[in-house]
Amino acid sequence: MFQSNFPRKIVFGEGSLEFLTTLDVRRVVLFVDEIFHQYNPKVISRIEEIWKEKKTDFWLYYGEGTEPTLAFVKESAKKLQEHQPDLIVAVGGGSVLDAAKVMEVYYEHPEISDAALMNRFNLPPLRRKSKFVAIPTTSGTGSEVTPISVLYVPSDNPQSPMVKKGITDYQMIPDYVILDPQFTLSMPESVTISTGLDAFVHSLEAFVCNKPKNDFGDKFALESMKKVLTYLPKVLESPQNKAYRAELQLAATMGGLALANRASGAAHGSGKQLSSLRTIAHGTSVAIMVDAVIRCNAKVRLADYAEIARYLGVHAETDEEALEGLLSLWNGLLDTLDFPRTIADLGIDEKIFQEKLDTITRNAMNDAAMKANPIALTYDEVQGLFKSLLP
Repeated sequence: MFQSNFPRKIVFGEGSLEFLTTLDVRRVVLFVDEIFHQYNPKVISRIEEIWKEKKTDFWLYYGEGTEPTLAFVKESAKKLQEHQPDLIVAVGGGSVLDAAKVMEVYYEHPEISDAALMNRFNLPPLRRKSKFVAIPTTSGTGSEVTPISVLYVPSDNPQSPMVKKGITDYQMIPDYVILDPQFTLSMPESVTISTGLDAFVHSLEAFVCNKPKNDFGDKFALESMKKVLTYLPKVLESPQNKAYRAELQLAATMGGLALANRASGAAHGSGKQLSSLRTIAHGTSVAIMVDAVIRCNAKVRLADYAEIARYLGVHAETDEEALEGLLSLWNGLLDTLDFPRTIADLGIDEKIFQEKLDTITRNAMNDAAMKANPIALTYDEVQGLFKSLLP
């Protein structure tokens, strides 16, 4: 048995922002990425015009400006309590969307404990006060369609005072998603690369994870990987080409749907820990782990990796050859993108890395994403994933 989880509606294409005019709401709070607002003032102006035309009260607030912290989310959620909206709109990358999704939890349950918040797939009832619209401005996190929000939360380990944790519940999947490739044109190249690779990793890990096979998610996963492989280099060559941007945007949402209907794995569980050593974009931190994770998981998922490889165009007589073809495609893409491969490339000091290797290994083993990895990795195996990044 399996289940599938989707938003109520996904609206795609230029002009899709006008979908907001169809919503019967009275009080709206917007959470917006400040940099996106800076470079796309007409988009935000049009959103504000829609509410003015509908005589709807609205308030606008900015995201944190970096990957979100639990403290920022708790403080920002007070704005929801103050304004009592019946619609929350999040405009931005995964950081803004993730933060707003958890803010809604505090809007509904302001006294919820940290432990209850982290109780996976067991949050108290949501969406009783407000609907939720997600408008992604990057192509990769898939947060617009997932039940997951990743935040920095305090740790009781002084060596890693802040760690990334996922808050997860199907109720957090947005009601409505607006996808317009126009909104992704202002993404910097580094963000385009990081988020695009994030979409690929979502799909790759969802396809091979230990959750039951799910046709609704798996077909999205395969097509998402193909689109990233095809269109990420094209977007970088022609960053203003909206047709290419649209394909990458679809890949991102498909990757999110794959993740929503299955799970992630060791690339996420280990990669997230690198961000405790220095600030690293989420997509970069998980993508750098993929080669080592594939080689480790192939012991039990060779056939799945071979299926992915053949879908991506690898011609191989044996599954072992297909696996090598998949690794070749992946590493070829990273070469094209001039992507970092070592901790030195990431700007992580090797002495600090070695000092905190035990801590990040243990944090990775305790990360929720690790529970869905197709093989239960030992301490030495997880540490080996990290050691593969040494120069």
